[in-house]
Amino acid sequence: MNRRLATAAVSLLLLAATAATTAPAAVAEPAGTAPTPAAEQAAAAGGFGPVSVRGTGNTVLTAAFQGFDGDPVTISVDARATTNTDPAGTAGHFHVRHVHTDGRLVADFEGDISCLAVGGREAIATGVVTKGEAPWFPGLELVGQKVALSIEDNGRHGDRMGWVWGALGQPVSDCQGTVPFIRTTSGDFSVRG
Repeated sequence: MNRRLATAAVSLLLLAATAATTAPAAVAEPAGTAPTPAAEQAAAAGGFGPVSVRGTGNTVLTAAFQGFDGDPVTISVDARATTNTDPAGTAGHFHVRHVHTDGRLVADFEGDISCLAVGGREAIATGVVTKGEAPWFPGLELVGQKVALSIEDNGRHGDRMGWVWGALGQPVSDCQGTVPFIRTTSGDFSVRG
């Protein structure tokens, strides 16, 4: 065996031994039982533990939203998941309210969260509208449409949020969304995970 290959083999063995002694032991659970706190902690250590996003953010739309410049929008979300991006372990609710500057309602809808993805202080929560109205858009069917809400948690003030509305023909897939593109003017979001 040549010297370079032998050095590489020894390095791999040392790396494997180090990883085995420093990694938390995984505990296998019998089929059909709930995970123990130790198993949950091990999953969390690997980045696959519980995640959440909660809070309300208010903003005022900018000139980029032609025809809606100056409109107040409020988004509330309370979403949690047992593991990151696992639709089966996701629960929660969202509510969106958009009022025109003249006081007329543009849209008000709410629904259930179907998927949650968290990375650092950012989260994307996707869901399905269960009830709502959009008087500004006569004939627009909201119920059953998918939405994506993106949140950036920057502390007590100055969070950012973004959205994608399936009802307006924009494609929405589970746990996929846009960057949080508009700063909140009040409210606070908390992203955990």
